[in-house]
Amino acid sequence: MSIIKSEDSRKWITALTVIASVLAGFVVYKFANQLGAWFDLEAKIPQYGLISQALGFFAGAGTFVYILKNSDTSSYLQEVYNELVKVVWPSKDATTKMTIGIAIALVIVAGIFTVVDLIFKKILEFVY
Repeated sequence: MSIIKSEDSRKWITALTVIASVLAGFVVYKFANQLGAWFDLEAKIPQYGLISQALGFFAGAGTFVYILKNSDTSSYLQEVYNELVKVVWPSKDATTKMTIGIAIALVIVAGIFTVVDLIFKKILEFVY
């Protein structure tokens, strides 16, 4: 059973675009702040904090407009969404069983590596 419906494509693509835009704006804002700290721009440029916020906002807004207005990007996202609709997600019970199985396997492998490490350590202590 898929949790994503094919008729909701525009809503999901727009939500993904908003998330990508916010992320792009945040990265530009943090980068501008880091540049300000590295080169002491806060002391040299008045209102540098406001400038870095504006850079982040415009980067986010530009990313949003670019993704929605570029036909290649929009068609690619639509194709990705159409493939995602076809995915059959495992049930909660199957996911729980697989997670427990993986955790048990990891404990076993970690135990094997620990035993092998201790054996090699004793061998090396005996040799040297």
